[in-house]
Amino acid sequence: MLLTREMDYALRILRALYLDGQLSAAAIAEKEHMPKAVTLKILKRLHAAGLVGSHRGPSGGYLIRRSCEELYLRDLFLALGDPVFVNRCQRPGYRCENRRPDSCGVCRELSRIQRALDGELRKTPLSAMFQEL
Repeated sequence: MLLTREMDYALRILRALYLDGQLSAAAIAEKEHMPKAVTLKILKRLHAAGLVGSHRGPSGGYLIRRSCEELYLRDLFLALGDPVFVNRCQRPGYRCENRRPDSCGVCRELSRIQRALDGELRKTPLSAMFQEL
């Protein structure tokens, strides 16, 4: 599966913060119908990646650190440590035990698909995805 549950939750957290501004973890969990423990876990990863910030205290909560106009799905995959590769031969430094990369038709086609996928993951900013209809 390309879009893991963790990635789905991360998108929902960022959407809530984008639409409502600073929110507590409990408010995000309630708004997005997510378990609070999972919300906190994902928020911790997003914080470590520099995508969200936090403020303590009674008026504290989480907020987006980077502009969603400049964030793309690819950025979120990378922030969560889940780069998207069509096949293992697309990973940097991979050495095929069967063929040279320049002579393998399978590798060439998967490379073409990988380039297209990378382009699509960089095509639409998160802000456009979060717009309510």
